[in-house]
Amino acid sequence: MQYFWKHHIFKLFLLFLFFPVLIKGQSANEAYNRGLNSMALKNYEDAITNFNEAIERIPHFYDAYFERGRSHLYLNDFEKAINDFSNAIEYKSDFADAFLYRAHAWSATGNHIRAFEDYSQTINIDPDNLQAYLKRSEIHIRNSNLKPAISDLTKVIELGHKNPNVYLNRGKLYEQQGDYESAFNDFCKALEMDSMHAEVRFERGIVLFKKEQFEEAAHDLSLAIQHGVNTQYIFQLRADAFFSSGEFEKAIEDYTTLINTFRQRNEETQFKRALAYYFAEEYEAAIRDFTRVIGQNRNHVEAYAYRADSYYMLGRESQAMNDFSLAINIDPENPIIYEKRGVIFLNTGKITEALEDFDKAISLNPSSGNFFNRAAVHAANENMSSACKDLRKAAELGHPEAKARLKVYCL
Repeated sequence: MQYFWKHHIFKLFLLFLFFPVLIKGQSANEAYNRGLNSMALKNYEDAITNFNEAIERIPHFYDAYFERGRSHLYLNDFEKAINDFSNAIEYKSDFADAFLYRAHAWSATGNHIRAFEDYSQTINIDPDNLQAYLKRSEIHIRNSNLKPAISDLTKVIELGHKNPNVYLNRGKLYEQQGDYESAFNDFCKALEMDSMHAEVRFERGIVLFKKEQFEEAAHDLSLAIQHGVNTQYIFQLRADAFFSSGEFEKAIEDYTTLINTFRQRNEETQFKRALAYYFAEEYEAAIRDFTRVIGQNRNHVEAYAYRADSYYMLGRESQAMNDFSLAINIDPENPIIYEKRGVIFLNTGKITEALEDFDKAISLNPSSGNFFNRAAVHAANENMSSACKDLRKAAELGHPEAKARLKVYCL
């Protein structure tokens, strides 16, 4: 009986001793839960008040420090947020989310070095923390550390993140490294997730252009324009893609947009449109643009040479020869002048003059086209041995018609 009373007295003593602690802990948890509810409602000031109460009751309540830090972060009070996350880490050294959010706060203050350290520490504690890899990759990109950035984005993909922007960003990094094949593959994967993603279409168009797949590049760039990419650069690139794929009328439209809408009335854009008119056989329009180019640059040799050829195509031979003379006076070592004038001499039966021009053109630029044209001059002069020799050289250099002509000239 005496033992029974002693036992119950001891239990009452313990209850008396720890009851205030239990009450305090219960009150702290209630305040903490009220804070979470306020955060859910985006009432961050109320949340902070409740977390303050929780921390006053339990000073080492690291979850309350963490959530109060997040509330400060949402209110853009970054210094207070950093202090709270630091307190949470002090009481729980392996608190991965506290390191992660402190890194966010450091980034917001522009302290990317500290942010990088905290993202790395987050990964050390939680190797599968996708958000930390994503954010750390942004810092790597900011610092032009392409390989580590690619590594972090690859880890994000391996962790199963399904977002086209991850492939887009990694593809852009591959592109900066000159790895166009890997970039192209990433852009394709991004488009599998979102076929209407304008920026991905734009970036893949750039890569296709660099790979000299001009028709495909123009297609992607057109879709990007349809979905809202409306910059000078994209029209410039698409114009060049259309030009390189032989779609000269479409190229003319884009160069005109650059000139009229984007006010690119410079020598380079005018010259490109002039060339597009020239190859589209719109010689009057070509002459007008070549004349504008010459007005901007009196020493633009190629503008004189192509304007001369345009004059000739319209039957204005004297004006053509005058432009060739002007071009030679400016730059007597430019092969384009002799090549174009040589063709005119050949077509008008001036064989000696044509041969002189192609000899000069080949000395300056031994291209397949120049050897092919000189072969035609030798053939017109009935010098079949020399014609055959030049054709073989043209074929060796890759001229598309040279092999077929060999059967005629080299019997």
